[in-house]
Amino acid sequence: MRFPSVAALTLRARDILFRFPWVLAMSVVAATAAMISVDSKESDRWIRLSMAAALGLPLATSLSLLAERVRWPAWKSSIVQVLGILLLFWFYHEWPGPDHRQDAIRYFQLSIGLHLAVAFSAYLPGVGRGGFWQYNRLLFEAFLRAVLFTVVLYVGLVIALAALDKLFGVHVPSETYARLWILLGFVANTWIFLGGVPADLDTLDDLSDYPRGLKVFTQFILTPLVAVYLVILTAYLVKVVATGSWPNGWIGYLVSSVAVTGILGFLLVHPLRLNDREGWIRTYSRWLFIGLIPAAVMFLLALGKRVAPYGLTELRFLGLLLGAWLLGIAILFTVRRDLGIRIIPTTLAAVLLVTLYGPMSATSFSLRSQGDRLRGLLTANHLLEKSGTGESTVSDGDRQEISAALRFLLERHDADRLASIFGGHIPGGVVLVDSSRVAVDSTARKILAALGAEYVPQYGGSNYFSLNARADSNATMITGFDYSKVLEKRDTTIFFAGPDTLTAVYDSATTTVRILRNGSTRLVFPLERVVDSLVRRDSYQEFSATQMRVSAQGDGARGLLAMASVSGVFVAGRPRINSWQGTVYLTMTRD
Repeated sequence: MRFPSVAALTLRARDILFRFPWVLAMSVVAATAAMISVDSKESDRWIRLSMAAALGLPLATSLSLLAERVRWPAWKSSIVQVLGILLLFWFYHEWPGPDHRQDAIRYFQLSIGLHLAVAFSAYLPGVGRGGFWQYNRLLFEAFLRAVLFTVVLYVGLVIALAALDKLFGVHVPSETYARLWILLGFVANTWIFLGGVPADLDTLDDLSDYPRGLKVFTQFILTPLVAVYLVILTAYLVKVVATGSWPNGWIGYLVSSVAVTGILGFLLVHPLRLNDREGWIRTYSRWLFIGLIPAAVMFLLALGKRVAPYGLTELRFLGLLLGAWLLGIAILFTVRRDLGIRIIPTTLAAVLLVTLYGPMSATSFSLRSQGDRLRGLLTANHLLEKSGTGESTVSDGDRQEISAALRFLLERHDADRLASIFGGHIPGGVVLVDSSRVAVDSTARKILAALGAEYVPQYGGSNYFSLNARADSNATMITGFDYSKVLEKRDTTIFFAGPDTLTAVYDSATTTVRILRNGSTRLVFPLERVVDSLVRRDSYQEFSATQMRVSAQGDGARGLLAMASVSGVFVAGRPRINSWQGTVYLTMTRD
């Protein structure tokens, strides 16, 4: 067996670079930003940049393959790629990051849609002819090979670095291992994958190769799993019809499992459906989609049972949408058995991308639903009337649902909808001015208090407490300190204060925040001093900024920790902090 020479590998890597320069450029940007974020004091910004650039990998790949297929000249392909980069830059500018659920959902929705586009971009109507299955089979193999090679390479290099550290005393910072994984994951993995993308798509039209391993995997692993799932679903359907009970919400997991495994198996053996010796494939394909029809209907009914009383959220909307898509695909392939498989990824990508932004987006539908829900609950409890009947007339269930709907709108900063619900102005003198950092709980409490109702926090209960610094229209004067840094609960935060590199360490056992310089503790802030003096059981309270402060003085340092919020639960009668956020003010003298 002859192994490729270094020269041959270099030439191959160069060819990949010349073929996919935009894709590899995106991988370098994503890797660089992610590596900087490992210990950057502005890690959020670098993480957003890395995630936005990561979207450029499937986008640039799709555009490159489309350009090859239609034989665009280099200048036209470059213009299209630049337009794609501008769209990514707009997304980076508008997308606040993955901190909130709706923003994380939007990112993964876009990412899945762009990755699906790679599967069909070279086979759009009027562009590609045959070879669609072979093309995607080669992409699938390239993906598996890239993952395997990247993992092996990373493990090997980690062992080498550890050997240098332990055997030769060469210090290897812990951040090096994270940066190595990021570099290999973005750049090396992408480069290896692109090496498996077929160069001449036209030759795939007549390719009839079929790996026997895929057939064995589908016939003896996926098909039995799908059969078991379908039997369970059919039996459950019989139970639902016989008892007249609504489908259980847990059925969504089973329907998702049978849909993914079943359609994957169908796609893997699709080329063999015309082989007379493989009659089981035709039977499998026929009964798979017939079985998916009642499964999709039960899934929609179960989800609808949840939506009816509680309204839409982004996840519920996408669940309904994907359930409807699955039902449509199942009906289509049941009626037309000769339908091409290209419709599966194209329609799924279209569904995800069309509902990403604008009036058809998952967030838009959810906001309308929750706005109508909030208006209906407030009206039913007479809370929109100037002479509100007060919290005593509002049931516990309605208080909880009103709080949930209001919280949903505040988290998404839908100020216009809130104002329209309340007749033009949000009660309690609330003005939403910062879409990225809204104190949701305290704002919701003010609004409902102005209506004579009590707010129920999302994680409320007999053991919950939450302390918050009261928002004030006046700025707070802080004097006598040189530096400030926003901190929150995490094990370690590294930041810079002039020439010093400082480390903030939160110790959950002692509920203290320690500030270290050169590995030595300089300041200790006991958070329990704030909690013990202010917290009450079952409390959600606001205090002045002065009451939420903790001072500390140590060896060559002086500091003040101004807490913005502290929340947690009671354990054995004692408060335990689960999360906190604040700003530390420091003055450090030279050693």
